[in-house]
Amino acid sequence: MQTDKTKVFERFLKRAILFGCLYFYAPIAAAHWTDNPLSITRFLSVETAGLIRPPKTLTDPQATDEAKSLMSFLVDQYGQKVLSGQQDMSEINYIFSTTGKQPAIGVFDLIDYSPSRIEFGANPTGQVESWIGWANTGGGIVSLSWHWNAPTDLLNTEDQPWWRGFYTEATTFDIEAVLADPNGFRYDLLIRDLDAISAELTKFQNAGLPVLWRPLHEASGGWFWWGDKGPGPFIELWRLMHDRFINVNGLHNLIWVYTVGDPAWYPGDDYVDIVGMDIYPDEPNTSLVGYWQDTQSRHEGVKLVTLSESGIVPDPDKIRQDNVWWNWFNVWSGEFIHDVDPAYLTSVYHDEDIITLDELIDWRHYPISSSPPTCSLTWPSNNIRIPENADLTLCAEAADTDGTVAKVEFFEGLNKLGEDSTTPYTCTWSHIPSGTYTFSAKATDSNDLSTDSADAALTVGTITLLETVRFEAEDAVSDGPSFKTRFPPYSGTGSMLFDGDGGTGLTFTVYSSIAGNYPLTIRYLIPAGSTDKPNRVYVNDQLIWTPTFLITNSLWTDFEFGDISLHAGSNTVRIEHFYGWMYVDYIDLDLPSSTPWPPGDLDMDLDVDIDDLAILAAGWTNPYLLEDMANISAEWMQ
Repeated sequence: MQTDKTKVFERFLKRAILFGCLYFYAPIAAAHWTDNPLSITRFLSVETAGLIRPPKTLTDPQATDEAKSLMSFLVDQYGQKVLSGQQDMSEINYIFSTTGKQPAIGVFDLIDYSPSRIEFGANPTGQVESWIGWANTGGGIVSLSWHWNAPTDLLNTEDQPWWRGFYTEATTFDIEAVLADPNGFRYDLLIRDLDAISAELTKFQNAGLPVLWRPLHEASGGWFWWGDKGPGPFIELWRLMHDRFINVNGLHNLIWVYTVGDPAWYPGDDYVDIVGMDIYPDEPNTSLVGYWQDTQSRHEGVKLVTLSESGIVPDPDKIRQDNVWWNWFNVWSGEFIHDVDPAYLTSVYHDEDIITLDELIDWRHYPISSSPPTCSLTWPSNNIRIPENADLTLCAEAADTDGTVAKVEFFEGLNKLGEDSTTPYTCTWSHIPSGTYTFSAKATDSNDLSTDSADAALTVGTITLLETVRFEAEDAVSDGPSFKTRFPPYSGTGSMLFDGDGGTGLTFTVYSSIAGNYPLTIRYLIPAGSTDKPNRVYVNDQLIWTPTFLITNSLWTDFEFGDISLHAGSNTVRIEHFYGWMYVDYIDLDLPSSTPWPPGDLDMDLDVDIDDLAILAAGWTNPYLLEDMANISAEWMQ
């Protein structure tokens, strides 16, 4: 039978082995951690990189070199900077007159090239040529969408005139029936329209210009005819277009951009190069972090994510603060850009992290196989704790496969602490006061490409721990939702059903011991056969989000919003409904509980925990002496 002391020692060894080889040693003075025999590199694995960059391979195996170069450029920029984009040439001119700069991406619509519009007198002659001229003159990137007027069956009434023929309510064109009858005349008209648009896209290919091609957008909303009959006909139409454009009409300059909706509508990775979101929030200063996180969770590591259409100009400060790194943004025309404060618009277009037309490099000849450096923060590890006024030496590893690492910068939050141009890459911060800090490193290579490491959190002195607190929906104050026990398994005694008109909701009372920003999660369910549900979220009577809850097909789903700002003391969190059926089970908040600096276990129960090991490995002394470690280990070894 093992003695208690042997068991304690085995636990100590097993914990140490998790991090690498452990060496027992005589007491030494505190020193730079790289001089310490218990180097942290023997304990802790290298952190993974930050935002994952997807492969550069396009869905068209015969893609032009220019399309491959553009995709390579977009992938390499992902997570570092955001390209600016604007809908319509008139609005590009407005931005230039207001800010002195133009967007990097010009976004245009082939709407008037729809044959059924031309039949009614639309005359788009010269539009495509002017867009090509803009791109060739300034080196801009072109993105095209197509509000496709239905090939036939337009209502053309006073309420629904012919020029609204891309809307479901303005046509009886039935895409499901048309696709089911490939020998019918409506199918022939469908192909006629595809070929007409192919002819215009060919002009870009002949000019050596790739196109960010965003067709059949917002399908799952159902307001456009191509989404009226559900995901099956839509996916069939998308794949028909993809095949005909590439394999029949020889278009190899397209980068296919899909507008994200219900997951059931996704055409498939083999037919989509980039995914985008179309968002028109009520709150102009929102970070859109909820939408970003949802799209990332579906496609991270596989597809680039972009803000393909929006009613706001994103705030660069919130992009950096919340790490909402859209590949590019596109602001819709009219009031959506003209109502933006000119001073704010100018500040965005002059921000260092927003790429404008004058800042674009020669992306048409960008290296197809280039890659940014790798970067990982090797010390401090995530979520360790150190005493107040300790010295911290940050350490990073960086490498580059097609160049050299020019520098590694070190940050606490958004504040730069220093940089190093030679390996080992280090930076020292001395006498750190009590608090909670977030560190990261950024490597830049000789091609001016850069990569951010994952963040590492550090607590100095007093520790603030977070624990998940659950607030059941049935315990909230309801002014509309009703208690239901349908759709188990639910938490608690049941869930609350939103089935009233807009403005009804649930109000939760939340107590926080410390003011700060804390993660919020909502568990909800939308029945099969329903649609996405827009809602409002208020914190302390302030509207903070207007999220769209995506249909879950009768399955409970967690929606992670990110952090919300709470006062110290009592707070209110309210979910307010727009319309339709949606069930809420509970909200989870990670709230603080304070714990003093741990005294260590060596002089108490002879046990050693992971935090102790990390501190020892870095050359810091816990409130107990390092001699205790040596003496206890020597006794056990005998």
